[in-house]
Amino acid sequence: MSNAYNQLSPASRAMLVGAMVGGGATVATQWKSYKQGDVQAEQLVSQATKAALQAAAIGGVTTYVAGKMAGRPALSLMTILAAGAAGLYLVDQFSGSNSHE
Repeated sequence: MSNAYNQLSPASRAMLVGAMVGGGATVATQWKSYKQGDVQAEQLVSQATKAALQAAAIGGVTTYVAGKMAGRPALSLMTILAAGAAGLYLVDQFSGSNSHE
């Protein structure tokens, strides 16, 4: 039995890249605090995992939506921006980190 189709979809690739970037950025920004003892290893891992999942979801959704708008560059760009902004807003709302109140 062979797998004739072994390519990842663009949305899957965007999810992988988003996870790496989101998690890596969190580790990079928290590393100094971790080394100084202000942040525990469990907290660092938890924050990095959460950021990786959030970035993966936003990247995957926006890439999927952009793929559906192929052939219409202006509409595709506006859709990507809107989906990305909506994703960031929802992540902010669900994480409870909305400090504007």
